[in-house]
Amino acid sequence: MKYLKVKLTFTSIEKPYLLDISSPFFDFELLHDFFLIVYADDYKYYKFNNYFWYRKGRPIKDEHRIKAIRIVKESPLTVELIMSTIVGLSGAFWAIVQAIEKINNWRLNREKLKLEVEKLKNKIKFYEEEKAKIEFEQKLLEREAWNIFDSLLRRLEANALKLKDMEIFGYDESKFSYGQE
Repeated sequence: MKYLKVKLTFTSIEKPYLLDISSPFFDFELLHDFFLIVYADDYKYYKFNNYFWYRKGRPIKDEHRIKAIRIVKESPLTVELIMSTIVGLSGAFWAIVQAIEKINNWRLNREKLKLEVEKLKNKIKFYEEEKAKIEFEQKLLEREAWNIFDSLLRRLEANALKLKDMEIFGYDESKFSYGQE
């Protein structure tokens, strides 16, 4: 099984508070889990409620959870994550990228990101963009999840650390196993 490796680079803040560092990580995990729940059939019976916001309030299987493989607290802060391909195959990763682009104060290198996403689309056969947009909106309506989505975007915008760049790679299972790295 292949995984997605995502490298996030954040803006620099001299002597950030610990909360300034941990909040974007937790909020990004919430965003990942939100779209996984909305898109993956494994979670189609999940009902969104206030427990979603709790650390263990989402029924994500261990093999679908984000795993950090590297965190570099220098200037800039960088984190490398591993995501299961279910995120890409279900369309959830496309939705994560779209959500990140909606966050006004997260300035990504959009051209670079678009090229990487396009490469990724070819590798894992993403849906056509228009079909995915319609499906995205339909899923949010069906799951009654618009409020959660809006709240997630507001939380991500309010973080002190802002996402500066995002890189996406394929990642081979032989280099990674859950429980060790």
